[in-house]
Amino acid sequence: MKYRINDLTLKNDSSEEQERTRNIFEDLKTKIDNNIEINEHEKDFYCRCVELSEFDNEKVSDFNSCKNYYFKSLYLVYFYDLTGNSIYSKFKGASLYNPSKFEIQRDLKYLKSIASEWKNCIEITNHKNELKKSIAKETRIELKEYKKSVGKLIFRRDKNNYEIKILSILLQSKYLYCIALLIFEKHKKEDFVLELNQKTIEINEHSIIHILNRHFSQITKTHLNKTFHDKNIIPEYLNIQLKQIFNQIDNSELYKELSIDRIAFKYMDNDYTVWIKEKTKQVKGKGNMVYNSLETFYPIVEQRDVEYINSCTLKKINDELGVYIPIK
Repeated sequence: MKYRINDLTLKNDSSEEQERTRNIFEDLKTKIDNNIEINEHEKDFYCRCVELSEFDNEKVSDFNSCKNYYFKSLYLVYFYDLTGNSIYSKFKGASLYNPSKFEIQRDLKYLKSIASEWKNCIEITNHKNELKKSIAKETRIELKEYKKSVGKLIFRRDKNNYEIKILSILLQSKYLYCIALLIFEKHKKEDFVLELNQKTIEINEHSIIHILNRHFSQITKTHLNKTFHDKNIIPEYLNIQLKQIFNQIDNSELYKELSIDRIAFKYMDNDYTVWIKEKTKQVKGKGNMVYNSLETFYPIVEQRDVEYINSCTLKKINDELGVYIPIK
């Protein structure tokens, strides 16, 4: 990446800073005009600049490289009610306004077209890209679960609600894919590796997609019987937070020689569970290799998890963190 993520932010209002960011914008514009690929963070920076620009002839919707940015912006406006029947708020430059009925319908038509495209993508079962493979599989499972839970629909209102929920699942899947792209772009490879009891645990595409999809965004997941993270866990830094937590548990030696299949801990006064699974993957030049994969990470709410930690002893590591030790 030519530009560090930290470079792609306006740090103050000085003329020097404005010139610096303008130069970055012009450089990215040249690359886009010449069909030179830029990364997701650079695209978002470029699109923000276009939005704040005083030139009316430039709109993010006009640029193919801004497609993900434009989608994310619209999704965050409408995700809580995709019927078009609410009062919505959008930004134009730095100003907030309420879009007209015509604009709402136009935006929702666009979002439905994105959902249709994305549906075709998630129906592909053999993506070579691991991130797309993970999000496609996760979304197919969620759609199947939801359709099974609904049963036969008779009334028009129920059919309409069903279509809206399908639309919601598809759009959130696309949004989470865009967020995951930024997460993997933001962090170094070693930031996705945990260590505990001299064992290496990988946070891979499956880990990130599953946790984002099943244990965040509670407002859109009312059809799922899941527990959801609060503000203590930040989606784009959850791998870093877990790495720090695991390092502290490992350094304390309180968990020494214990199984790493299931690790429960108390962090910032909340209880969490991490599940690890041993898997096999094919590595070029080495053949099949066994590795530990982080399967899921969620706050403890359900009775079975509560019963588990009640059967353990909580050992305090510091003021923020404690680990549950299974009683032998």
